[in-house]
Amino acid sequence: MARFRPHRMYPGALLAQECCSYQASTELLSQLRGDVVVLIHSDRDCSNVVSKRRSRVHEGNRHKFLCTNLREDEMVTGQGNRRLREAIELVHEELRPRLLLVLSTCPTVMIGDNVKNVARKASRDLGLDVVPMITHGLKPKSPAEVVDDLYQALTRTSRRTVTDDARWQRRVNLIGMALRADERAEVAGVFSAMGLEIGVVLDERAHLDDFLAVADAGWNAHPGPNLLIEFDKACAQAHGIAAIEAPLPYGRAATLAFYRAVAAATGVPDATCAAALADLDGQAAAAIAGFDARMAGRTRRVAYNIGSVRSFDLRRIAHEELGELAFFRELGFDARLFIQGNQAEDNWDRTAQVLGALGVTERFVLFPDPGALAHYLKPGDFDLWFGAGFLRDQLVQVQLPLLLHHRLGLGLGAVAGNVTLVEAALRSDFFTGFEAAVHTPGGIEQLDAMLGAGKGVPVRPELPAVAAVSVSNLTLGRRLSEGA
Repeated sequence: MARFRPHRMYPGALLAQECCSYQASTELLSQLRGDVVVLIHSDRDCSNVVSKRRSRVHEGNRHKFLCTNLREDEMVTGQGNRRLREAIELVHEELRPRLLLVLSTCPTVMIGDNVKNVARKASRDLGLDVVPMITHGLKPKSPAEVVDDLYQALTRTSRRTVTDDARWQRRVNLIGMALRADERAEVAGVFSAMGLEIGVVLDERAHLDDFLAVADAGWNAHPGPNLLIEFDKACAQAHGIAAIEAPLPYGRAATLAFYRAVAAATGVPDATCAAALADLDGQAAAAIAGFDARMAGRTRRVAYNIGSVRSFDLRRIAHEELGELAFFRELGFDARLFIQGNQAEDNWDRTAQVLGALGVTERFVLFPDPGALAHYLKPGDFDLWFGAGFLRDQLVQVQLPLLLHHRLGLGLGAVAGNVTLVEAALRSDFFTGFEAAVHTPGGIEQLDAMLGAGKGVPVRPELPAVAAVSVSNLTLGRRLSEGA
């Protein structure tokens, strides 16, 4: 990829779609609850990027997004810093928010406005927490970098309020791990049995109060490696908070590794950790053993899709979106990765390098766009597609059942439910009512030969021109009319 910049991009966040950090920050902030105001330093056209469809945009503050509304003459005559200071003073006078975030944009970055200096002086003079963020689309960033920058900004004014050293030192914040109610209950129970407690959980649904309470813990546990690098540095310097990089707890083995990583970092004895996990681990092991017994003699082949959806949820993008892969390995699946990306030669090489650095040996295929996916799949080659739902029309063409990537739960308690979801998808017969897609003769054979090139070797399919795929559901229609 021409825009690949190894000195700027995260080593472990290279396969995700790059984005404009300003647009991405407004998308995340539109979901943030609490008394926060976002001041966009730009002309009014840039402010139109703010999401109009988020139900929580104005939750907590009716005037959440404001704009300095720079005019062209003010930009060319260098009046941007003055307008920004005036805007900050007006926000302070009228709204007095708990936190004021100032976002820069392409125009204000290009004209050289000193957003950081103006915000620092205004914060000192007015007694208002003003935090600047340099955001723009001139240098696209990975979603992981955007989340890192935003979390660092939102926690910059956090102050420790827990005075009992013994208490804050045993509290663990869960960063970038959106937890459902049952998942959080499991973590809280296991932590309690190990003498720990959950501090705050930071994710896309968090409240401003959660970010400001980060300092009341001694540990930040988050998916790793190579995520939240600057956030970790800032928390360590300001509050002495240590980072714990742990795998996402999908499946039995990864969940045990997650809890053991937290226990090892916080000094919990191995025996205490094992006792806290014993009952849940037994249930998870039984669920996996039952699946193995029921699937005996059947093939287990999964096409694992990444890179098709832009997301800022670290639970989704951690480990290059491969967090759930450990669970499928545990169930005995032979996996092949299907990664949406361009077909440039250097992108194939880069992808192979990134996967190799992560220790991923599964073969992978790059497909250029969703409408072409069916050309890269042969009916009968896979038993399950794990990935994005909007690719369903392509999967129907090759009679491949779909398991949505956001359906799997975290933790040992979720293993049985995850097994049920996988098994239900494998036994689905909905797709048998459709005729297989017709591929150009020779095309799929060539692709199939390339896919067998060797495990861990990237496959560069150079298919001949493929006629438009014809999808017919006449078979299904006949079955329904005959009462089948």
